[in-house]
Amino acid sequence: MAPRTLLGTLVLLAGCGGVQYTTLTATPAAAPPDVADCARNTLNKLRYGLLSYDATDYRIVARRINDSTTRANPEFRRIINRLEIDALPGSDGKTSLKVVGHTLAEYMTQRGPTENEEPASAAVRQAAQEIVQACGTP
Repeated sequence: MAPRTLLGTLVLLAGCGGVQYTTLTATPAAAPPDVADCARNTLNKLRYGLLSYDATDYRIVARRINDSTTRANPEFRRIINRLEIDALPGSDGKTSLKVVGHTLAEYMTQRGPTENEEPASAAVRQAAQEIVQACGTP
């Protein structure tokens, strides 16, 4: 009986894990403030709304709401694509650009709005790629 239980547990754990987001990195030749400005301008072109901007650590969080997606669940509201961008000075003197893209499904529950992370959508992966191409070239 123990081997079956162990096998079932391993299958369950394998199905529960996994990365939902996408991460892209680059090492641009520009300084972190210039890379952060480039990322903000690219986000505006991609129609992402700025949620936060840390001018000290050059960290940007932006989102784009997709209201056109529907689901059979009556609590479902919308899809949110979120990008987190870090432009950090590296130890070797080069800038390190990191772009993380998340896709969240927003539900309206009795507790209020609830966001559940889903696998990164094609739209957020493409937006992350465009930021890296525009701002991450050496």
